[in-house]
Amino acid sequence: MREPVIDVCEVAYDTECWTAYLGALAAAAPRYLVLFAGRLAARTGRAPGEVAADAARDPAGTAERLAAVLGDGFDIDRHVAALAETGVAHQVLHGGPWPVADGTVNDRVAGYAARHPDRLSAWAGVALADPRAALAEARRALDSLGATGLSVIPFLDGVDPSGPEHAEFWRFAADAGVPVWLHCGQHFRSDVPIDVSAPRVLDRIAGTHPGLVLIAGHGGWPWVAEMLAVAQRHPNVHLEFSSHRPSRMAAPGSGWEALLALGAGPVRDRVMFGSTSWTQARPPAALAAEVAGLGLPDGTVRAWLAVMAVTP
Repeated sequence: MREPVIDVCEVAYDTECWTAYLGALAAAAPRYLVLFAGRLAARTGRAPGEVAADAARDPAGTAERLAAVLGDGFDIDRHVAALAETGVAHQVLHGGPWPVADGTVNDRVAGYAARHPDRLSAWAGVALADPRAALAEARRALDSLGATGLSVIPFLDGVDPSGPEHAEFWRFAADAGVPVWLHCGQHFRSDVPIDVSAPRVLDRIAGTHPGLVLIAGHGGWPWVAEMLAVAQRHPNVHLEFSSHRPSRMAAPGSGWEALLALGAGPVRDRVMFGSTSWTQARPPAALAAEVAGLGLPDGTVRAWLAVMAVTP
């Protein structure tokens, strides 16, 4: 893929951060390790069935064993060199509030971005389960770590992000002028409603905080048409489609028909490319090349892949 690419959703971790990240999934939503066993197996050299059985039996232990392989030998300088070689002009790394030896995953990711500011940005993950702690971490990330955006995963927190207890957090983000990436759409935590952060939830947040820049993570699938309707209603609502294979979007019944039909229209410049490449076991450039292969107008491909609609 030689068109310059901006990737707004990636995780690039060392072993300790992978352990924290996968450990959070294992604790709250262990089915992720089972359902993504094929991708995790491809990344770690194990058989998919073995990973799935291991994850079903011992989620926490499986998370640690996978993290040891996923993060082995990770070097941010090599990561950035690979981005440059494959035409990824800029990448947003998402952090998390989970503790590591020298702070949190947010601290580690912010350090990566500070080392390579021309190529990387850090968006700090915050947990809404404790509204006061979420606000404090958001302030710390922006004021002390140099983060340029925030990231929220409501299903992990088990909360409705549009609830009144979170209004101060959204006001803070709006006043700070930073984008907030919000996991939107399907998730695999079975004790939390599937629509905990569906497009209509983003609609409520955007309507209450019109100055807030929101990014619907993973495109709101399977409610893509509704997500586009929300974006049409609110000029500060964007979407990205990480964790989904672009090459499958054109298949009948994929659920992406509305994006392919309407994505060249008024919302074109608010559709962004994201990879979360571990979920597809493919590097960002390969996933971006699949976007270019969808048969969309050249201007639409460039807009989706190479136009940063928000400040990274």
